[in-house]
Amino acid sequence: MSAEPSWTGAFSHQEIERTYAMLTVLEEDAAGPDRHFGMWTGADDPATVEEATGRLTALVLSELRAARGSRVLDVGCGNGRPAVRLAETSGASVVGIDIDERALAAASAYARQRGLGHAVRFQHADALRPPFEDGSFDAALAFESTPHFDVAELYGALSRVLRPGGRLVVETPYVRGRITRDLLDRIGPYLSLLNAVSLDPPHTHLAAAREAGLHITELLDLTENVRGSFGRLLARLEKVRPRLADTLGDEQAGRLLAAFAGWAEAPEVGAILMTFTRTEH
Repeated sequence: MSAEPSWTGAFSHQEIERTYAMLTVLEEDAAGPDRHFGMWTGADDPATVEEATGRLTALVLSELRAARGSRVLDVGCGNGRPAVRLAETSGASVVGIDIDERALAAASAYARQRGLGHAVRFQHADALRPPFEDGSFDAALAFESTPHFDVAELYGALSRVLRPGGRLVVETPYVRGRITRDLLDRIGPYLSLLNAVSLDPPHTHLAAAREAGLHITELLDLTENVRGSFGRLLARLEKVRPRLADTLGDEQAGRLLAAFAGWAEAPEVGAILMTFTRTEH
């Protein structure tokens, strides 16, 4: 019998902000500037974490098919690297939203540094209540941000702001198979650490999207390509454990490394890339 995910719950904006402020040290020491999975061709792929995360960013952004003059919404934009890269490579106008004020400040500074302050705008907003008019975006992106939301609510909110025929691209982790008590023991600490409220299988995403008027056009399982992210990140974190302990304290550093180890050693964790189109009616 499958177990209810005991880590599932609601988190305040303040809790999420505190979590990501703490995790900033990971960006500096181990994860590189892009806070998401990397993409490797196999165990012998010599790519660095920075190169591999750049590959995944490029793949995900290509699915948006953004063109010069189009308007794109980045949901849970974090430090803004994918949003700025999208504007830089496509000429699109990008709006990034997040509830982490520190990340938004860093994102705005990075956009200005790249000379794209005119093309990329970041603002504090709740993705479930986006403060935009109906049909005001040509495309939307949710890059490893869906675990923070009830997906039925999220797809409904994003469908509303997309124009008919607009594209939604979602890249997210998921659990392959049943969520069991044993699995929760292993990955629950990581999910709690990240304030995740859901880790839904593909069929749940597809049902929620369909109900919101979104049609699936492509689904890619990236599990074999991203699995290398977890072990590599853990190895880099272990190397900088003294710095983590100095920054976070011994107890919190130990909790962080144990959480990442449980996630890294769970073969049940996968990743999918889905592209949807909003129906015309």
